Amino acid sequence: MTAIAIDGAHILTERRFARGTVLIEGGTIAAVARHDDERHALCAAAAEVVAAHGTWLIPGLVSAHTHAYATLLRGTQSALPLELWALYTIAYGAGLDDSAIATAMLLHAAECIRSGITGIVDHFPHVGQAEAALAAHEASGLRVLFAPFVQDISDYDLFGIDVPPALRALAAVGPLDCPAFEDRFAGFAAAARGGSGRVMLALGPNAPQRCSPALWSLWRRLRERHAVPVHAHALETRAQARIAQQRWPAGGMIAAMDEAGLLADGLTLAHAVHTSAAERELLARRGVAVAHNPLSNLTLGSGIMPLGAYAEAGVTVGIGTDASNCGGRHDLFEAMRLALTLPRAGEPDARTWPSAERILTMATTNGGRILGSGPRPTGIAAGALADLVLVRRSNAVNTLLAETIDGFVAHAGRDAVEAVMIDGRWVLRDDRILAFDEPRLLHSVAAVHAQIAERSAPTIAAIDRDLGAVAAQFAPWMQPF
Repeated sequence: MTAIAIDGAHILTERRFARGTVLIEGGTIAAVARHDDERHALCAAAAEVVAAHGTWLIPGLVSAHTHAYATLLRGTQSALPLELWALYTIAYGAGLDDSAIATAMLLHAAECIRSGITGIVDHFPHVGQAEAALAAHEASGLRVLFAPFVQDISDYDLFGIDVPPALRALAAVGPLDCPAFEDRFAGFAAAARGGSGRVMLALGPNAPQRCSPALWSLWRRLRERHAVPVHAHALETRAQARIAQQRWPAGGMIAAMDEAGLLADGLTLAHAVHTSAAERELLARRGVAVAHNPLSNLTLGSGIMPLGAYAEAGVTVGIGTDASNCGGRHDLFEAMRLALTLPRAGEPDARTWPSAERILTMATTNGGRILGSGPRPTGIAAGALADLVLVRRSNAVNTLLAETIDGFVAHAGRDAVEAVMIDGRWVLRDDRILAFDEPRLLHSVAAVHAQIAERSAPTIAAIDRDLGAVAAQFAPWMQPF
């Protein structure tokens, strides 16, 4: 791979942007120069020089929690609390076969790349199609931490909900054949090791309360046997917080997980909206990270994560875009602005509000740590991964901005993403995705979407008819506490 110099961009530093030149060799940043003579030397050493005047250069954005399959479910039901919304997403998801999953992965990748997202954590529920998903992720050009689901308890059993007969098959979760899953997971691990290195494997327990004690044991075994990180939902909604208090009255779910050896470096909990100060301190002591999903938390009425309290406790927090059918667009610029401003609504002391620098770090450096960047430099520095994004400053929105991170986080958007590099390779240039055939992909999407709608129509009709009976039983669990 030839050396590439990106010259003249305003490069992100810890506190501001400053003009410079970056030299990329292979999948790594080889050098960064600020002074003219050093910049000229880097350009002379490169086989390709990219003139990047009028742009910002930032590390690639990382979506620390997403469900890539749901890109094909965009525009479906998203105006219900999670426990009711889930019936719809399960019903639509049941219509996905290997071909649809591959289409969903690439469609998700196209949106992410065009939004300046270079890495994602894909929390993947359709384990039967995991091989198809892994292959599509390899073809996507994205850096991916792939976390296939494991669970054996449904919410409806957990909360004692009497599901109407027409929906019982939809709401049921069968027992897991642990030896068979262990064999499949070993296959996933082998596939990830044999690939490009961009697609890595994690274990993806749906949520601790949705896993039996046998699955908690499986969780530990697979984590240790394959030395993989773990990614799980946790304490996302008021109902989940209530059931956790009921099931683990002595110290709560997080303490029970700690006693079982599940809290460890490499674990990321998605959402974690409803935690206590003691739980946040415990997460920090054990090196557990959290993926903050501000837009989906608002869409499903789950609550507002106490970002300031997590910062005070010292927990590493990344930012996720969640699923298309509850989190909207995979747009980390939008998510950053929400993460920046939501804490201001309930906190009159402006000194405690998160800074733009911290928010951008959450979306880049912290996301990279969750993704598994390893013990290497972060940001734009020699030795860091060459996952980079050029953002135009010469448009009507950005042209007058100062060289501050505040200006970037407040105003920059995915519409200004000019070029994206992942692992030292351009995946977006001149408004064209280079990693795969995007026009061909888009041509196939309508037929796949129509097939999903046709397959799910009878079940969706049954949910529409019986939703009131399910909602009435869930209502007490969803009250403030």
